[in-house]
Amino acid sequence: MNCIDNINRTPIPSDIFMSTLKLYYQLGRNEVYQQLFKNDFARIREQNAYLEATAFFRAFFPSFKVSDARLRSLRLSSTVAKNKAEVQYKNIIAIFLMIHERSGQPFHLNVTEINDLTKLLFKNVLPPEKLQYRKLERQRPSLIASDSLSLREQLEELIRKVQEVKKQGNSEPLFLYLNFMVDFMNMEIYKHDQNDVVALLVFYIMMLQEGIIVASYLSFFAKLLLNLDEYRKLLDKTRFGWSEGFSEIMPLARFMIRVYHQLYLELRDYARDYEYESQLEISKSDYIENTIGKLPEVFQKADIRLKHPFISDSTINRTLKRLQEENKIRPLGTGRSAKWIKLYHKETNKYSPEQLGLDLGD
Repeated sequence: MNCIDNINRTPIPSDIFMSTLKLYYQLGRNEVYQQLFKNDFARIREQNAYLEATAFFRAFFPSFKVSDARLRSLRLSSTVAKNKAEVQYKNIIAIFLMIHERSGQPFHLNVTEINDLTKLLFKNVLPPEKLQYRKLERQRPSLIASDSLSLREQLEELIRKVQEVKKQGNSEPLFLYLNFMVDFMNMEIYKHDQNDVVALLVFYIMMLQEGIIVASYLSFFAKLLLNLDEYRKLLDKTRFGWSEGFSEIMPLARFMIRVYHQLYLELRDYARDYEYESQLEISKSDYIENTIGKLPEVFQKADIRLKHPFISDSTINRTLKRLQEENKIRPLGTGRSAKWIKLYHKETNKYSPEQLGLDLGD
């Protein structure tokens, strides 16, 4: 718990201070977004939970090889997992659906809830002994015998210190919980080797509850997946000097602030498009058809989703079916990842210069 012990003595660089101000400026629009998306929030929340689960699985469990088509199938409650990889993904889905359930109970930063979260994450994947707290051997005064100290007690002490710092109100929440995350990871609380994954998941939940709600609309872990190499290098930096109380946490703080700020800028753009779409006099189906007209000759449903992240899958499917019946498009294959080809070409009026044939006489 070296980071939390030194948090009040850690100077904040000016660039991080200014970046945090920019992030909080975007947080000031939270209520605007909540009001704008309230009618579709349940669908957006569920859709984003699945995106988070998929990106989280791809980022932190790369040894599990499952096709995208199978991952989509596993989202259905009726689909039964056939191996540990699929069980792991099912566990992750359950966690993110719980996190993004609006009526669900808030997550409390305590030993019991962290332990429950860990058990749910690795249920039927890791053996029970791997989900136990690690123990530290310590010498008795006799210098001969030794006894063991469970890291559960150390975790309780770490959480107590976090709550004490929060009560003082001297540390910004993102920086506070980032310090907690680094301490948790380096303390290696559990016997398994995924303490950094559990720590990041707790950090993610606490950020949502502290008002950084952008991850309710756009995928935080999809953004992290795109920058995974950078994230891992910065995480490794925090390990050096941690045991001596000199963990290099500022580069990781810059990274997290940047990711959340980028997400808010993207949400601002999506909100603008969403508001525009909601005010259109034409139907959403016609709007999607117009988008398809601007796509390449061969396209996928995912290309439409990128342009219209907040339009439901059922609306997109109805539009594709209608255009197919009108003989404007046809599928190239079957399944969710099937490609489509346009059977028409958008007319473009291109100017072709011609030589004027003027009869000037003899």
